[in-house]
Amino acid sequence: MKSIYTKLVLIFISVILLSLVFTFFIASKYFIKNVITEVENDLNEVGSNFISLYLNSDSKQTATTLNILSKNYNITIYDESNKVVINNNAPLNYKIKEKNVATVLSGKKYPTDLKDKKSDQQHHYVVGLPFEKNGEKYALFIQPNFDRGFFKMPRILFFSLLITLITGSITFLFVAKLLVKPVKELTRATKELATGNYDVQVKTKRKDEIGFLATHFNLMIHKLSKLEEMRSEFVSNVSHEIQSPLTSIKGFTKVLRNKELNEEKREHYLTIIEAESERLSILSERLLKLASLDSEQHPFQISLYKLDEQIRKIILALEPHWEKKKIQLVLNLPQTEITADHLLLEQVWINLLQNAIKYSDLNGIIKVDIIDQSQELQVIVSDNGEGISEENIDRIFERFYQADRSRNKKGTGLGLSIVQKIVEMHNGEVVVESKVGQGTSFTVKLPKTIS
Repeated sequence: MKSIYTKLVLIFISVILLSLVFTFFIASKYFIKNVITEVENDLNEVGSNFISLYLNSDSKQTATTLNILSKNYNITIYDESNKVVINNNAPLNYKIKEKNVATVLSGKKYPTDLKDKKSDQQHHYVVGLPFEKNGEKYALFIQPNFDRGFFKMPRILFFSLLITLITGSITFLFVAKLLVKPVKELTRATKELATGNYDVQVKTKRKDEIGFLATHFNLMIHKLSKLEEMRSEFVSNVSHEIQSPLTSIKGFTKVLRNKELNEEKREHYLTIIEAESERLSILSERLLKLASLDSEQHPFQISLYKLDEQIRKIILALEPHWEKKKIQLVLNLPQTEITADHLLLEQVWINLLQNAIKYSDLNGIIKVDIIDQSQELQVIVSDNGEGISEENIDRIFERFYQADRSRNKKGTGLGLSIVQKIVEMHNGEVVVESKVGQGTSFTVKLPKTIS
């Protein structure tokens, strides 16, 4: 009973069976009430007309009429002694009982009432009419000369419905099996998925709800497979990024144990250890940041504030960095208000400006523009630095991805991932344009109000 296939079959058979039983009783009731009533009315009319003819015509005309009626009706007349006076020798469907003859000879019609119909099955398509001739009582019984199969209509109807039930059930068993097959495939695929197999697929060409379910299941498997690849790559990258500075720290720590090491080299090695430790600190901080943002439980507090003032303060805070490389800043920051999370967007501008400074050449130029549109704000941070190649530009937002690790040993490859995540949380997008040797431009598009 736990199987959908079994439930479907049982429900179908139950519904069809109830429907057929209901149909049978309704049809039978209609048959008995209408068809039999119409036949009895016809028999009464034909019988009355024959009695009138019999009473008012000669024997030759009566015989001729009997011969004509024998094609459709059996007519029998009994006298007071219960003997057959007239019979047209037409085939009999039912034998007339003596008690019924006596009833009609007593002056009553047969069948007499509804009770008589229910207690005596002989009444079906048989009518008895009383009449008198020359002071003597007679009983005329008339019944249709139909094929006996006509009188078995309820039985024929029952067996017809029974055959319909059997045929329908067998057909539904086959259809239900086809219907449940994709569900069984989904069950099998789910079990495979539970074991960690992401290569499983449910094959189906159906376009119904089960087909859509199978299609979405395959899509889910594909996404889970990609997610598993990303997870494995993420773990590998984290391990690599952590192992690299730890190896450096461990190696230079061993070197520092050498008592014969001069002060200059000692200071140099300590500087390296300090830089690697700082790199580990930044890495762990950004990993925690990403984990917090990914969990969707990160505090998201929106408020109305001045965007231009926020960017100016960050530029001033980064002054030592861009002054060191003698970078010229060109600012186009009109007074602009935005409804957003102040602290999260601050992280976006810091990361973008730090990248622009890092990859700018000596005496380079960095431009920061705010473009206020009707429903959207655009913040553009561009530089004239080394630029990004076409094969790398599509991957710069991937976690731990660094276009040139040999020139970016201090990077973590997480800054732009954080930028993209924060912007997406604000229902915005980040667009990057770059040409090698000409510079890079990041455009952050944000709605003025977070819905």
